[in-house]
Amino acid sequence: MKKTLLATAIAGALGVSAAAQAATVYSQDGTEVDVYGRIVYGLTTGGQETGGVKENGSELEDLGSRLGFRARHEVNSDLSVFARMEFRFDASQRNEDAFSNTRSTYLGLQSQQFGRVMVGNFNSMYYDHVGVVFDVPENLGWESLGGTSNSSFGNSIAYSTPVLEGFQAHVQAKHYTGNDQVQGTDQTDSTTSMQAVVNYTWQDLYVAAGYDQNKDFGERNRGEGFSSFGESANSDEAIWGMVASYQFTPQFSGRIGYETTSTNDEEFANTGNAQYIGSDIASIGATFDYGMGEIYGQYARVSFDDNDDTGNIDSSNRWMLGANYRFSQPMYVFAEVYDSDFDTDQTISDANDDLLYTLGVRYDF
Repeated sequence: MKKTLLATAIAGALGVSAAAQAATVYSQDGTEVDVYGRIVYGLTTGGQETGGVKENGSELEDLGSRLGFRARHEVNSDLSVFARMEFRFDASQRNEDAFSNTRSTYLGLQSQQFGRVMVGNFNSMYYDHVGVVFDVPENLGWESLGGTSNSSFGNSIAYSTPVLEGFQAHVQAKHYTGNDQVQGTDQTDSTTSMQAVVNYTWQDLYVAAGYDQNKDFGERNRGEGFSSFGESANSDEAIWGMVASYQFTPQFSGRIGYETTSTNDEEFANTGNAQYIGSDIASIGATFDYGMGEIYGQYARVSFDDNDDTGNIDSSNRWMLGANYRFSQPMYVFAEVYDSDFDTDQTISDANDDLLYTLGVRYDF
């Protein structure tokens, strides 16, 4: 099931431990290689429609299918090395390009005594320990300032301490090079964006607080296809967030969260770009395991800084509700409904907002 327990969610996000359905395809001389993946189809209808283009009709979509490999080698009783390669493909249609993009691809060292170091292309530490708590829906319904890739996914290095009395700390840096940029602009200066997270686990309680420097890197390191990874998310104003999750009973868990970032007044005055508007997100959610599947839902109050002259909405009440049914351990079906609370009276006139319905099936291997 998807993120039934918080521990499963975090382990899956880190990608260090093999998923339950992963198959070991090679094991020799202390080296093991696992292959894993998932295929996810969703039939969607409704949702937000803007710009006079029809977007809310029925459509069969791929919702994050992927194929990956994990390798690990035990050096001694305390130290091991690991690597991962993961690729995304579109399972909803035939395509000449088998894999549409490279996802998490990295390597690192793991020590029970000294912690973990990893370098390469991976989800941000902010997501792995803060955002992941609300990344429950198969489709839309997870609201976050940081996302999965903000200030991450490529040219990154991260360090995590060992778990000490339930506490663990994480730091990450992503490097943006100024190479290949036009001389005489500020884009030729290399820069680094930092993240830091602290989390605590005690019995059924999980709490985490995180900081993302959120550097505005402009054209640096953008590269071909980078726009699909949220290039407009970085505003040069720090993101702060905290979450808590509690497993009240073996069947029922709840979660709360809060994220905030300020408006970059200078950049917004110069460009009018919405990426520089500050906002706050307060979220609450719950999951109930009824034995053959889960019922889950969450609500987010998204409040934007006062920006009446821009035509953007000032606040939004967004919610989602979903349920799934497990045919077997690896395969389940799911149904979800999501409301983005997109008010036509508060934004561009040629837009509408219907409930987004998703009916899908997922197989993990």
